[in-house]
Amino acid sequence: MATTYQMLLRRKTELENRMIEAQRRAQAPFESELRAIVLALDALKQAGMAERLSSGDPTAAAPAPSRRGRRGRTTRDMILMALGQSPGLNEAEIARQLDHRWSRPVTPTAVGRELQALAAEGLTRRAGSGWIRLDLTAAEAVRPEPEEEERLSMAAGL
Repeated sequence: MATTYQMLLRRKTELENRMIEAQRRAQAPFESELRAIVLALDALKQAGMAERLSSGDPTAAAPAPSRRGRRGRTTRDMILMALGQSPGLNEAEIARQLDHRWSRPVTPTAVGRELQALAAEGLTRRAGSGWIRLDLTAAEAVRPEPEEEERLSMAAGL
């Protein structure tokens, strides 16, 4: 007859084996994706693009701008629109709205950093526990499109 100590040792061994097996099953879906990512990184490295993409060269990773369809909105634009429609929102609520309205998952921390940058530019201000959008000046209201802005700066020799 087995003693309590022996039964506990067997049970411990059995649980350890089950935990190892459960861990293998949980990792399986991620392993194939990880292998694919490693292969893609190796291919980029062999093609000589890894240095260019990781060096911070914005033209290397940026897709070519499309002239057709809707204009892409930046996180900054969407935050300003959300504050324009309902002032007094906090960072978490703005992040939830960006995810819900535009399918743009942004963390509340990133929203907070963007709001602080906007506050430094005088476009937003903290009001209590939330943020409000300040009125645009006439110069900002008629700001040219990025393509036109680039053309104007090239014409001015900047």
